[in-house]
Amino acid sequence: MPFFELITEKFVHKGKEPARNYRTRIGKFQGWISIFINSFLFFVKLIIGFLVGSVSVLADAVHTLSDVLSSGVVIWGFHESEKPADEEHPYGHGRAEYIATLIIAVLLCVVGIEFIESAVSRIISPSAIYPEWWMIAVIGGTILLKEVTARYAEFLSARIASGTLHADAWHHRADAISSFMVIVAMIAGRFGYHQADGWVGLGVALFIIWTGIQISKSAIDDLIGKPPSYEEVEDIRNIVQKIDGILGVHDISIHRYGRDRFVSIHIEINATETQGRAHDIAEEVETALSQAYNVEPTVHIDPVQPENPMVQKVGSFLDVTWSQDERITDWHDLRVIETERHNVILFGVNTSAGLNQSGTISCCREIEDSIANEFPNYEVEIKISPLYRF
Repeated sequence: MPFFELITEKFVHKGKEPARNYRTRIGKFQGWISIFINSFLFFVKLIIGFLVGSVSVLADAVHTLSDVLSSGVVIWGFHESEKPADEEHPYGHGRAEYIATLIIAVLLCVVGIEFIESAVSRIISPSAIYPEWWMIAVIGGTILLKEVTARYAEFLSARIASGTLHADAWHHRADAISSFMVIVAMIAGRFGYHQADGWVGLGVALFIIWTGIQISKSAIDDLIGKPPSYEEVEDIRNIVQKIDGILGVHDISIHRYGRDRFVSIHIEINATETQGRAHDIAEEVETALSQAYNVEPTVHIDPVQPENPMVQKVGSFLDVTWSQDERITDWHDLRVIETERHNVILFGVNTSAGLNQSGTISCCREIEDSIANEFPNYEVEIKISPLYRF
């Protein structure tokens, strides 16, 4: 969208400032645009609503006023998320964006609930409304302005990957849709269907509540913590596996705090590598991930023995016997320890997300029994990776 790009570059030029500062400026810029536009539209709709005496128009006006409040929350969220880490918040304040999104959702639901009562009252006791055509045209103009604002918020949301701006965009779009429904009620009123005003008001209220619930679900998921996408995990895995000396990658864990991400990862290297070389490989992994994703990586090193004949036998056995089992996504960190007293086969397992605890335990016991039958002189120890590691 060249026009949106031009506006953004003119008023929020990136320059050489840190990415965090640019992100905050983008968020606040969108917030102030929304406040200016919604304040203007609120007074327009309020005046028309009083002139016509329409509950649906007044509901739509207050919906627009809630957009002003939510835009203030957007500005607050980006202001808070910009704060650096401190003793009480060692991972920074990035999740303030999620709180701002949740507040927007709650405001939407409250507005919708309050107007259900007014709409039901108007359905039971309808009042005659006779809007002028110019009033209908003005409301139509507000729809176009709100949709443009929503699309611009979506544009900025994609630019800085912000769930808060995405929620704000849907807030604008919800207002545009409710205004369209109001136009339907106003036209119906001109032709004598005065009860339509209450029904449309009820529809607007329910739509507002539905929008708030959908936005709140996304915000709650972000606050509680949701898993990374498959593509994100595989991208990280591919970047790390390209580094010389890496034999395997597993137990990738990603946590988000707003725009900041923290990644922990296990890498397999040959056990014959020196400590100095192992440290250098870990440093290369950290540098590669920092450059590619601007993350704070933590690297755990697992030394393995790929040339060990027993390791190769066990690996081949697992490939042939268990590679098709849907309960297992992969195994890793395969090692064989042989001493005078004990011979132990150790490895880690990732199980499918739908497998419960009892199913996981049962699966591991089956694997242990099969290995014990194949290699009777060895003990078997299996480490189950948590579901949030990939």
